[in-house]
Amino acid sequence: MKSRTAVFAALALFAGSAVADDTGFYAGAGVGWGELSLPESKITNSVVAAFDFAGAPLVTWSAKTDDTSIPWSALVGYRFFKYLAVETGYMDIGSASYRGDGLADIGDPVLFADAKAKIDWRANGWQVSVLGIWPIDDSWSVFGRLGLFMGDVKATAKLVNAANGDLVCGPNNCARAHTSDNSTQFIGGVGTDFNFMDTWTARLEWQAMPSLGNSDTGSGNWNNIQFSILYNF
Repeated sequence: MKSRTAVFAALALFAGSAVADDTGFYAGAGVGWGELSLPESKITNSVVAAFDFAGAPLVTWSAKTDDTSIPWSALVGYRFFKYLAVETGYMDIGSASYRGDGLADIGDPVLFADAKAKIDWRANGWQVSVLGIWPIDDSWSVFGRLGLFMGDVKATAKLVNAANGDLVCGPNNCARAHTSDNSTQFIGGVGTDFNFMDTWTARLEWQAMPSLGNSDTGSGNWNNIQFSILYNF
């Protein structure tokens, strides 16, 4: 009888431990490789219009974008049971840039100015998400993410004379701008978790936002592959 009682007690203790492992708070941080797909042709049209407004219309122009970055994030989450969790955290999306150069007509009949455009984007903010989780075994699980990103998107633009680095100035104004605006976007993702060393989890995830930014700052699609380490309390 005593041995049977001991067995039942051990099973109850094991079951209690299993439930505890499937619930509770966790926190972590991650770093990734991201891409913000910038609409190069639309940006070029805006740059051409800005030179025109500055009174120095472009004669020739070529441009390229650098839309890769190193995003990072920190998060806190709570797992209600093995199939469902919620997370919130801070995300630094990183930056992207547009660079162009060409010749601008500055009004001198025999002289064109070498012109350059520099436009930089940066975004950061907070996300809140729901995770649907499917455990594969005691160590591995896969999940899907659906949530909102609420952040600040900044864009800085300068049109400069390539010869001396001065701002391009015409009879209307000098071509320089800085804008910052809030952006709220859906964020989604899929990933896998690997539990190791009792309280630690390694995570690999793909994340995406369909349109980061707005008409004031410019916008683009954002994708990110991120590796994170989580600690389970």
